[in-house]
Amino acid sequence: MNSLWLERVSVYRTTPLALLSAKELLEIKDSRRTHLLKKYKLDIPHRAYTGADTYERILLCEARNAKVFWEAYATLLPVWCASFKRKPHGPDVVNKLLDVGYHHLATKLEKIIGEKHISSSLALIHRAQSATSKPLIYDLMELFRADTVDFVLLKYLRLKKKPITNAQEHIGHFLAEVNATMDIPHYLRDFKQCHAYRYYMELQVVKFIKAVNRREVFEPLLLPRRHDSRCACGTEIPAVDTAETV
Repeated sequence: MNSLWLERVSVYRTTPLALLSAKELLEIKDSRRTHLLKKYKLDIPHRAYTGADTYERILLCEARNAKVFWEAYATLLPVWCASFKRKPHGPDVVNKLLDVGYHHLATKLEKIIGEKHISSSLALIHRAQSATSKPLIYDLMELFRADTVDFVLLKYLRLKKKPITNAQEHIGHFLAEVNATMDIPHYLRDFKQCHAYRYYMELQVVKFIKAVNRREVFEPLLLPRRHDSRCACGTEIPAVDTAETV
């Protein structure tokens, strides 16, 4: 199945559909980041990808949106994080925990992708840097970063009454909070049912696979922008078969 998938995604990447799907991935990322900040009464603009007609322009737009987001994010952190600037592999507590959270999220997605029997070695936005690279994981992570890692870490740090000096001591608790967030049910209008966030993640992966297989533009599921009381009482989440074959 991997060889057939690789053939299909290779062809897909040469079509205009791939560029449109890449824009969809990043639009969701930015809209969820905007949604996160609005929880704290911050409203930031993000540049739309409508006019970006190459991957270079898409990435430039994404970088500008990321800069605005992280600057706003920094203002919401406790005062002892005042010097925070997003830098992968940065030595400070916030960057370390973000890196740990993203790695954890990547592990979850790798499992979902593996269960669908497809290769993660080809993607739309990210490119393989080595023979063992898995860029598809990082493409799909864009959909979920804000709702899981970014949101949970911000909430986690704001509840701390004392500065954190050793990130290592907080990794277990932080990741437990990330996992708990993935278990929270959300009302999905497409199904008119409540489903755990981790199930929503799986559905997004399936929709991406279907878009490639059918040579369509990726159309992601959307989460409610406001709190939805329909899922507030621990609604039972029905099991639905989302298996997708290549």
